Amino acid sequence: MSTPLKKVVDDQLDASGMAAEQLSDDDARYVADGVRRMLSSLKARRAWEKHIGPILTHKQTLEVTGWSKQALSQGVRDNRVLRLTAAEGTAGYWSDGFTETAAGYRPIAGIKNVLGAWAHADVEPWTIASWMSSAQPELDGRTPRQALLDGDSADVEKLARQASERLAS
Repeated sequence: MSTPLKKVVDDQLDASGMAAEQLSDDDARYVADGVRRMLSSLKARRAWEKHIGPILTHKQTLEVTGWSKQALSQGVRDNRVLRLTAAEGTAGYWSDGFTETAAGYRPIAGIKNVLGAWAHADVEPWTIASWMSSAQPELDGRTPRQALLDGDSADVEKLARQASERLAS
């Protein structure tokens, strides 16, 4: 076991008041199953991040935006921020839905209408993040995100409505 990983395990055992020697074979299998699930989730997260960009934690999102928890929740409800929920239930936020400004990170101009175009379709936010991160021939090979950054929000919104209608039917 690598030194950083061993330290994490040792720290967690110390925090729990247990020592490795106190674990039964059943305990060890239970822990091993949990580690396998966690590593599987980490592998999936890394694959997604390679495609859609970094996934921010709740705390990271609050830090980069300077928003309160209530403002972030409102941003999600208003379709200005895309919340991604992992299989184990943890929430993250699509970082590429933001652009950096002098005042901190802000939602990309036009994203509210684009995310709103997906509202009637029963699709996972992961699908939307993937679509936003994938080159589209109708946008001259740009991603919808890049087209928004280029100021082509009407074209992206129209394309989002068409894509969401296809998936909804």
